[in-house]
Amino acid sequence: QLQPGIGEGLGAMADAESAHQPAGGGKEAVAHATRDMFVKVSEYIQGEVLATSSDYQLLEQMHSATTDKFKDLSKQATTVSSDMTALQGKARELQPTLDQVDVLEASVSELHHTAILLDDYSKRIEAKYKDLVASRHS
Repeated sequence: QLQPGIGEGLGAMADAESAHQPAGGGKEAVAHATRDMFVKVSEYIQGEVLATSSDYQLLEQMHSATTDKFKDLSKQATTVSSDMTALQGKARELQPTLDQVDVLEASVSELHHTAILLDDYSKRIEAKYKDLVASRHS
């Protein structure tokens, strides 16, 4: 069954075709070919709509997955930011202790240098003492 409005144009087309067709079955053949064409065009359009619908559903799924991924990344960024803030606070808390360690290291280094100087001085005194003892015994 042809849709209303479509049949009117087809009637004119069928009349034009029948002028070139032999009398008898020509009109029916044109009507059959026309119906066949409309069925095939309809199937083609339905296939295109189905493909477009499938593409749209895939895009929706990709959008949903992307949205979820960005939400996860946003949560991770927030966590990293708060962890970084906490670490910076701990570093500020530790800074006075680290400064004391630096002062203590400098003091230890200075004490070590003084111990080396004292050791050298005591070796020189020991050598002079040995020379003095040796000169008295000779």
